[in-house]
Amino acid sequence: MTLHNGSYMSLLRLHPHDSVAVSTEAIAAGSVVEGLTVLSDIPSGHKIATRDIDPGETILKYGRIIGVATSKIAEGEHVHSHNLSMASSEDRAAAQPLEQSASPVAVAKTAPVVENRETFLGYARPNGSVGTRNYLGILTSVNCSATVARRIASHFTAERLSAFPNVDGVVALTQSGGCAMSDSDEGSEVLRRTIASYANHPNFSATLLLGLGCEANQVNRIVPLTTGNITATTIQDEGGTRAAIARGIAEIERLLPEANEAQRTSQPVSKLVVGLQCGGSDGWSGITANPALGLAMDMLIANGGTAVLSETPEIFGAEHLLTSRAEASVAAQLMERIAWWQQYAERQNNTLDNNLRMAINSAE
Repeated sequence: MTLHNGSYMSLLRLHPHDSVAVSTEAIAAGSVVEGLTVLSDIPSGHKIATRDIDPGETILKYGRIIGVATSKIAEGEHVHSHNLSMASSEDRAAAQPLEQSASPVAVAKTAPVVENRETFLGYARPNGSVGTRNYLGILTSVNCSATVARRIASHFTAERLSAFPNVDGVVALTQSGGCAMSDSDEGSEVLRRTIASYANHPNFSATLLLGLGCEANQVNRIVPLTTGNITATTIQDEGGTRAAIARGIAEIERLLPEANEAQRTSQPVSKLVVGLQCGGSDGWSGITANPALGLAMDMLIANGGTAVLSETPEIFGAEHLLTSRAEASVAAQLMERIAWWQQYAERQNNTLDNNLRMAINSAE
């Protein structure tokens, strides 16, 4: 840490093999920080070269490859999207990890799985899944039924639910598709699977599936995909908007006593599924929150639980870290999906590293 113009500045070195360090605050060109002469202005959270880097040389952060230099980078220079680009998946996969045993990402691969050692209080569902909450859900097959679904859910205020203390609430999950689309292509199949997966979600004691009636994405194509307690109807079958709202309210009122009977019981952590969602993609998420969640998920997996990376396109650039820790069949599926994303981006005259560029631009 060096005093400069009355304020303290420091560089965060994440791994001894890294070719970059992270600035903890904005550093002006010409400053000398921890023995390093800064050649260009470095915004807070951005990267600075800790040594000379040749064109085409891989750049390391966290002791891992984050890309390659597109030009000569001098020690003390700002490392950013203007001189850093993605390495290929093949180059990243071929690179040998540095000091694997010292890296937190090695924990899950080496730690033994101890099934049922830890427990949590959850709601056991008839289909074998376990929830952490106890909701009643209202799902929509089409955007046209979204307003009715929200009207039904809004009827169940905290005051009206006070007689059902074991019910966490009534929620409407709406979506903007379902009409003016094919009923048999990949997009429609993904939509139906997604809606059915929400219906099967263990945090729902039961669900009401609401359609319009004339949409391409018919409710009777979704119900067979579900395993939970689900009731389906359409606005047209009920005779219009008001009648559909009344029917929906009556249906939820019918389900409330049964949902209220659910009790939390001790369940093995192996039944717990945690979805991970990106927070703020700034220069610190990869240093603070993301590793903390990763270590927590290592502990969960060691106890037989499941972690889900919900933003799959953002795996790009780090897929080699995942495949090195995965079963061969799982690794192959991931790389197949990465290839699909790359082809999809090319068809759109785009590149898959767009989001990565945003992360680089915010010094991730």
